[in-house]
Amino acid sequence: MRVSVVIDNYNYEQFIAQAIESALAQTHDDVEVIVIDDGSRDGSMEVVRRYADRVRIHEKPNGGQASAYNLGVTLVSGELVMYLDADDWLYPGAVAALVAAWRPGVSKLQFRMDMVDDQGRPTGRRLPTDLHDRDALERVSRFGSYGSPPGSGNAYHVDYLRQVLPMDEGPWRIGADSVPILLAPAYGDIVSLAEPQGAYRVHRSADDRSLIFNNSPTGLRSEYERMQSAKVMVEAGLDRAGVARQHPLLLAPWEVRTLVLCLRFGGDALAQQIGRDHPRLWPLLLDSIRQWPSLSLARKAVLGTWVLGVAFLPMSMAFEVARLHRKRAGALVRRRPAAPAVTAGHHALIDTPSVTRRT
Repeated sequence: MRVSVVIDNYNYEQFIAQAIESALAQTHDDVEVIVIDDGSRDGSMEVVRRYADRVRIHEKPNGGQASAYNLGVTLVSGELVMYLDADDWLYPGAVAALVAAWRPGVSKLQFRMDMVDDQGRPTGRRLPTDLHDRDALERVSRFGSYGSPPGSGNAYHVDYLRQVLPMDEGPWRIGADSVPILLAPAYGDIVSLAEPQGAYRVHRSADDRSLIFNNSPTGLRSEYERMQSAKVMVEAGLDRAGVARQHPLLLAPWEVRTLVLCLRFGGDALAQQIGRDHPRLWPLLLDSIRQWPSLSLARKAVLGTWVLGVAFLPMSMAFEVARLHRKRAGALVRRRPAAPAVTAGHHALIDTPSVTRRT
């Protein structure tokens, strides 16, 4: 089985070599590597051209992540397709493990990713905390989301991708991985691998003052707008696929947290917009926490207490409570993965035993 790894790059001169080398170092014997540069203005292309004899290179004007996803699916020749963010990397056995796990009827395979900091040092946590597969469609039809890794931790069957791509590029300059991730359960089975197969780089310092966990350079308003766009996209996608869904969709726990952060810290204009969009906001928040499957009573109590604290404590106290969700992102790794060694200006690849970003 041929597997295509599409590396989407924008201004990641310092990371792109490691992503490319990780794709080229796969133990599986039929891997196609495609690099799409989305109009980088740094020295990325000087790095990428060093691999011109081993990868296919496509330069394009900057159009955002959705444009790279749309282009990528037209270029691939593989039966399975991965979109690898240029600041992440794969472990050498990743593709082989995906191929071994694939079976007919699967639209998406997924695996956890070890979180590393901006320098590639392990943080001791993995994304996501929970992976959902057999019950993914039920969750999407009720909540519009399910436990999935970030974009680099997924592999899609090309026939599925061609049913949902091209996507509308306007709303998805960043976070475009949401589209194939969230719609996959409506088009086939989801299969989860037991072990992490790659590393997810978190650029934000653990002690910065940001309330946002992911690598998006934008603020809370953009996070809210992207969450709303995802709900609209999922509703339309489920309707097209003929999948019955809840009206309106509830919220996943991470969406509950995002909505409360936006409500309290996004400014008056955003709070008013949230009120217009969600006239029954508090019933929505509480029902979403109560109905999320497999969340223990203790975890529901913790999330509910966090929500109330962020919403109603004095601002300085609420801010400190709000930041707790970043510290607890991902699942704790009992044994920290080995940090990649540094050689020749980039990180060497380490196979480590046993998650929305850019433009």
